[in-house]
Amino acid sequence: MKALALKMRKLIPLFTVALAMTACGDESEGRVGIDDSAPAQVSDVSSAAGPGEVTLTWKIPASPSYMYSKVVYKNSRGEEVYKHFSKDHAVDGIMTATIGGFASVDPVDFSIYACSVRGAHLDATKITASPGAPAFLMVASTLDVASAYGGAEICYDNTTVANVIVNVKYHLKSDASKSGETSFTIPADTKGGEIISLPLGDSEFVNGDYAVVELSTADVDGNCTDFKDFDVYVKKVRKIDRANWSFPGYEDSYNPQPGYSSQEAGGEGGLPKGRVIAMLDGDEGTFWHTAWKQKSSYPHFFVIDMGEEHLVTNYTIRRRSGNDKTNTGQTFYTCPQSEANGTDPDNWGWTDQGWNPFNRFINDHQIFSARTQEKARYIKVYFAEKDKGGDFVMVSEFNVYEPAE
Repeated sequence: MKALALKMRKLIPLFTVALAMTACGDESEGRVGIDDSAPAQVSDVSSAAGPGEVTLTWKIPASPSYMYSKVVYKNSRGEEVYKHFSKDHAVDGIMTATIGGFASVDPVDFSIYACSVRGAHLDATKITASPGAPAFLMVASTLDVASAYGGAEICYDNTTVANVIVNVKYHLKSDASKSGETSFTIPADTKGGEIISLPLGDSEFVNGDYAVVELSTADVDGNCTDFKDFDVYVKKVRKIDRANWSFPGYEDSYNPQPGYSSQEAGGEGGLPKGRVIAMLDGDEGTFWHTAWKQKSSYPHFFVIDMGEEHLVTNYTIRRRSGNDKTNTGQTFYTCPQSEANGTDPDNWGWTDQGWNPFNRFINDHQIFSARTQEKARYIKVYFAEKDKGGDFVMVSEFNVYEPAE
């Protein structure tokens, strides 16, 4: 038996090699051949102008080796640009591609190549086309600035099918060293105004004084107009007294209530630390913290009952001192007393006052303007999943403003 076992051990390596040789055979067997020959050219190319863009349409070749189209052109800065479009994006053999980012209506030369998987191609099929007037240039001529409570209203008329970015720089007219900047996006096919606050840092903002506001319009590709100056008076506002404010259903527990989604009722020390009421105590060292000893997650919210109606113009939020693991934005809502029907705030008649970004890296009281300044008794602040900058929301102080003149 031992002799037989020894003989078998000697035979096994030879048998394994034989199997390997049988399996491998000719190394070329089983390989998938790649047709890397140059496909036929694209054909039937046409174009249509849009705001700062050109939409190209072409017929792709039937060549088996065709994998993608390559479009080559020069952008507004004279840089050569390459864009690739997979054959999978074609519909019934027709490819459509919109090329944007042009800053003028000057003609643009496009070269379209039909390419194999490794880029083999014949000569390009060429077309020259002119973009339509850029949306950011068209909107720039409509901009104006009007006085608003606690800020300035940027008036605009965007009749195009493209979004336009408005860049804003500003300073106190009497002291140019007190300045700031911001931006916002005007949606396509909209006319109206965006009310913005003018924060100056160190928890200050332009209030009851004149400011110089500089505006420039831009597209997503970085093309922009020169800045244009406007003088504007910022109407004065004042903080609303918080003595009678409350949170619907408040109790000193972890239980979510109609007035808030979550609070840390045990892990931050004694009252009011961790609770929503800490936002109203005037102490920047205390703060609302969403629950962490018990599970909680975004979205979060809180609802303020101011006890009576006020003409709401602005809000300020201050983060927990020295902690950037909080929200990156929030949406404000207002509700008049007449629309607060029933005990569930989710069913009340809320007015969306707009989303605003929040700078979680500074301790300043950050000011935001209501989109429509109207009377309200209730304020809701909502922190969506997209606003998550850390696992929790932490706010040390919250204030609301009304006209002071």
